[in-house]
Amino acid sequence: MRNALSLLLPLGALFVSGCASFGGDMIVRISGSIPARTVGDASGKFCQLEIISAETGKRGVAKNINAEFSVAMMVVAGPKPKPYYFEAECRGEKKFRSDNVFISSKSSYSRNFDLGVFVEEIP
Repeated sequence: MRNALSLLLPLGALFVSGCASFGGDMIVRISGSIPARTVGDASGKFCQLEIISAETGKRGVAKNINAEFSVAMMVVAGPKPKPYYFEAECRGEKKFRSDNVFISSKSSYSRNFDLGVFVEEIP
């Protein structure tokens, strides 16, 4: 029993520290705004915000946002910083985009991103 316990404790510590070493799901807070000329619908939520990998184009789950927003979003983050950008689609008509941000699971990287005013994408 003592031998099994002495083996399990280091393995448990390795497992717990795995996210910092290998990455995994991580919550980030995204803040910013959409230009005021975009008009909301009756629900008051007029845009859908998505996180997009700048490397692969893979999209995350969309969140409903207002003109001024601060939302928590899930991202898969590893120990090396990866570029992402955020896109807001408003009522299926206009798309707005943020600059690229780099996200990493290392504690030295930010988990709060103030993206300022998004820029309208021209088709």
